[in-house]
Amino acid sequence: MQTYTLFSASLRSGRRSPGSLKMPKWLALCLVIGTALTATGRGGLAVVNGDFSDLTGLTPGNDGWYAGLPPGWNGTSNLYTLNARQGTTPPVCNPSQSGRLSQPIGTLETAGDVVLTFDVADVFHGETVLQASILDGGQRLLATGEFMDGDRQTLVAPQVPAGTAIVIQFAATQFTPALDNVSVTVREPGSAATPKPVAAAPITVAAYYYPGTHPDPRWDKNKYPGFTEWDEIKAAKPRFPGHVQPKPPLWGYQNEAQPEVMAQKIAAAADYGVNAFIFDWYYYNDGPYLDDALDQGFLHATNNARVKFALMWANHDWYDIQGYNPADNNLKLLYPGKVTPATWDKICDLVIARYFKHPSYWLVDGKPYFSIYEMSQFLDSFGSIENARAAIDQFRAKVVTAGFPGLHVNAIVWGQPNLPGGKTPPGWPKLCRELALDSLTSYTWVHHGSLDNGTFPTSDYVRGRQKYLSFWAHAKVDYAIPYFPNAMINWDNSPRAAANADWSHPAGPTVNSVVTGNTPAAFRQSLEIIKRRLLAAPVQPKIVTINAWNEWPEGSCLEPTLQTGYGYLEAVKLVFATPQ
Repeated sequence: MQTYTLFSASLRSGRRSPGSLKMPKWLALCLVIGTALTATGRGGLAVVNGDFSDLTGLTPGNDGWYAGLPPGWNGTSNLYTLNARQGTTPPVCNPSQSGRLSQPIGTLETAGDVVLTFDVADVFHGETVLQASILDGGQRLLATGEFMDGDRQTLVAPQVPAGTAIVIQFAATQFTPALDNVSVTVREPGSAATPKPVAAAPITVAAYYYPGTHPDPRWDKNKYPGFTEWDEIKAAKPRFPGHVQPKPPLWGYQNEAQPEVMAQKIAAAADYGVNAFIFDWYYYNDGPYLDDALDQGFLHATNNARVKFALMWANHDWYDIQGYNPADNNLKLLYPGKVTPATWDKICDLVIARYFKHPSYWLVDGKPYFSIYEMSQFLDSFGSIENARAAIDQFRAKVVTAGFPGLHVNAIVWGQPNLPGGKTPPGWPKLCRELALDSLTSYTWVHHGSLDNGTFPTSDYVRGRQKYLSFWAHAKVDYAIPYFPNAMINWDNSPRAAANADWSHPAGPTVNSVVTGNTPAAFRQSLEIIKRRLLAAPVQPKIVTINAWNEWPEGSCLEPTLQTGYGYLEAVKLVFATPQ
C-alpha cells in the first residue's frame, strides 16, 4: 500500500518523513489494500470497523482522502488518515496520521490466547515499519511487535486471564505503513503460543549473467580485433572526487568462454547460494551474439550440474555505446532488436534443442523459464498484440511437443529504460493478460527510478532501494501474475563512457549518476528485506533475481573485486544459504 507521510517527528530509525506540509496530486495513487472484512473474535472481544469501511464523521478531501478518525478508533486526527478510493478493496487507514491508533475491543470472558490479525502494506518508501500492540485496560503491554508489509500478519498475547480488558494499538515507527483488515480471535490458552514449526519454502536465487568479457566476431568488427569489455574495466578512471575506479576483478581478466574459467564461477555460485544463472542471450536477424560464454563456457564446464541456467532474450537495440562520448551525439545502431517472424521461429527451435533439453536448464514447475527483455521490441516484431500472442502460443506448442508440460514465459517490466532506444509498452497489466505471460521480474532497480540524476554525480543506494521496493509493493497488486523481486548491487556505467567525456552533468546513456553507499552490508539488508516479504506472501513463487553476477561495465557484480572481496557473495550466503 502507498500512503503519504505528513508527520515530521523523528522516527525510530532516525530518519524523517520526506514531506510534512503538502501532498502532491500524484500521491492519490498511493494506496492499495487487501480484502476488508471486520472479524469478531469469541471470548467477548470484537473489533469495530476493522476494515475501515465506515466513513461516518470523516471529512472528505481530494483524491479519496478523508480527515478525522475512523469510527471506533482513537488517536490524533490529521488530513490524510484514510483513503476510500485507491486499492483492491478500499478504504485503507494511514496510521502515521493518527499517532497511536487504538481501540478498546472488550473484556475477555474466558482465559485464552488473544490473536490480533491485520494486513500491512507499503508502496511509497519501501521500508516502512508498523508497531502493533495488545494491551490491557491499564495500558500494561501484553504483546508487541514490529511488522513490515504482508497480509494476515499476527500478534499473539498468550494466556491472558479471564476478565482482562483488551486494547489494540498501532503506530507507524518508520515512514508510512498502511493498515487494513484488523481482526481478533481468542484461542485455548497456550494453543497459539507454541505453534508447530513450519519449514520456510526454499527461495531460488537467480543471478543475471552478462556475457561481455570474451572475444566475439562482432566485437572484432565493430571495435577492434580482440576487444572485450575487460578493456573498458582496465581503463576505467575516477570521474569526480571520491569516485572509486578502476575496480579490478579479484580473479583477474578471464576469458569466460573457457570451460575451466566458467567452472570457477559455477563453483563459487553454488558455494555461496546462487542457484541459477540467467544468461543475457542475444540473437538478432543475422544470428547470435556473445553466445560463447554459454555455449563454450557453461555447457562444457565439468561442474555445470551444480547451477541451473536459463535465458533472458536480450532483444534490445544494440547501439555502439562502448567508449561513447555523449558530446559527439552520434550513437550508431548496430543491430536492431526487432526481428522477423522467421527469425523468431529459428529462435524457438534453437533454444528448445540446444538449451531447454540440457539437464541443467532451469525449470519452473517443470516448464523451461524463458524471459523476454524488451516487450516493446517483441510487439513491434509482430505488428500487433494478437500476432505477438500467436507467436508465444506457437513457442508454447513447440515446447509441449518437445516433451515438456509447457513453457514459463517471463517478461522484464520497467518504467524507465537504461539503454538507448528502450521503450516502455503501455498498459502492462492488460498486456500480461493478453499475452498470457506467466510472470514478471526486473533486471535492475534503475528501470524503476532508483537512479537519481538530480543528485549527480552520485545517487544514494538506500534511496534507490526505497524507490524499488515501492514499485514492488505496487506490482503485487497491479499485476494478476507473479512478480519476482529483484536485488541490485550497484550502478556505475562510467567505464563505458569515453575517457574525455564531460562529467559536469548527466548525459545518457554513458554519463549518469554513480550509486554510492552500496556496501556488502547494505546489499545484505536489501536481501533480508526481500526475503522477509517474499516469505510473507503465501502464494508468491519463491524466486528472486539479482543484478548481476558480472555486469562489470555497469558496476553491478557478485563476482569478487579487489576492493570488496567476496563481500557480496557472503551476503547472499548469509541470507539465503545459511540455515536460520
